[in-house]
Amino acid sequence: MKNIYYFGYASNLDIATLNGRLPEEPTFIGIGILADHEFEFSYPNPDGSARANIQEKSEAQVIGLVFQISESSVAYFLNSEPGYDFIEKEVLLNTEVITAYTFQSGIRREGLIPKQDYVETILKGGKAQGISEAYLAEIKKKSQIS
Repeated sequence: MKNIYYFGYASNLDIATLNGRLPEEPTFIGIGILADHEFEFSYPNPDGSARANIQEKSEAQVIGLVFQISESSVAYFLNSEPGYDFIEKEVLLNTEVITAYTFQSGIRREGLIPKQDYVETILKGGKAQGISEAYLAEIKKKSQIS
């Protein structure tokens, strides 16, 4: 069975959430950095709230988690993220650049605010996995939730 790398940067920072979206448990590899991209709350949920997205932006970075998932899990995984494309990006993992898949949507809207429980899931997962408090504070600030 072949595995691929997956880079999670939003609610999939929470291991329990990620496990619920996959038929097989992923293998955590480490914290990764997606250079020249920015984290934003710009994907419109049908209920009018925002979900996370990434956008190319020079000199910005998105911090997330790198996992190995089985290639056979991908079709199941895609159903958990409607409206997003599953695309390859180059991610810095320790001192090595790897190719990992991540979710990104071309559908973007300005001025959307995410639900508080969604933001709390992102922050809880990031904190549990050792993502810096400063980076998580930036995510919270972008959410516009106090």
